[in-house]
This record gives sequence, C-alpha cells and structure tokens, in this order.
Amino acid sequence: MVLLVGLAAGGLIAVAPDIALPAAVLLAPGLIAVMFDPSQGRSVARAMLLFQAAASFQPLSDAWSRCDGIESCMDTLVRPRAVLTVWLMAAVAWVLTQTLPLGLKLLADYQVRARRAALEVRRDRLVKDWGLDTQP
Repeated sequence: MVLLVGLAAGGLIAVAPDIALPAAVLLAPGLIAVMFDPSQGRSVARAMLLFQAAASFQPLSDAWSRCDGIESCMDTLVRPRAVLTVWLMAAVAWVLTQTLPLGLKLLADYQVRARRAALEVRRDRLVKDWGLDTQP
C-alpha cells in the first residue's frame, strides 16, 4: 500500500508538479495514517484517504484548470476552508472507523436479544398448548 502511494505521488509530481505539493497538504492526514496505521490492511488509513479524496476532488479540479505555477496553486488549494473541509473528512472517516464496529456490535446484540425473547414466548406457548408444563 505504501509502495502504491509512493508510486502515485511520483506520478503526480511528474505530471503536475505545481499541484503535487498542495495535494500533499490536502491529503496529509491520510498519508500520515498510511505510514502509521497498525490495523490490518490499513483500513483506517484507506477510509481516511477515501473520504479525503472525495472532499479534495473539487479543489483539485479547480486548481488543475486555473493554476499557473506553484504560487497560484498554493493560493488556490491551501485556503483555510478547503483544507479544513478535507481534513475534517479525514476526522469523520477516523470517527466512523472507530465507532461503527461498536454500533454494529450493539445492533447485533439487540437483534439476538429480541430473537431470544421471541423464541422464549413461542416455547412457552408450545409448552402450554401441548400440556408439557404439568408434572406427571
């Protein structure tokens, strides 16, 4: 994964060096997470990069069509609102990867408890219908 990120970064620098630095600033939290994510498959980092890529698509496409050098690209892409939006998307992805498993576990526990209660009611009804509740 790190190799692919390095390859993509090298390709971006070769094709559009004036957009590569601002794009790296926008995607910095996700790129740092790729290097330090201990989860299997780097799932947290992948989610962060996915959310950041979606949020940075519009600023990057605007910069691609309007930039005329590194200074103008930095001015276009590294506006506080654009950076804050993209970095907040990384934070949202991180929060979701941390809370979603817990929420899904609670939902599964609730479903198991509801199913168990329904089965107990059905068992009690069958015991009553068949007269199995009396002792011989």
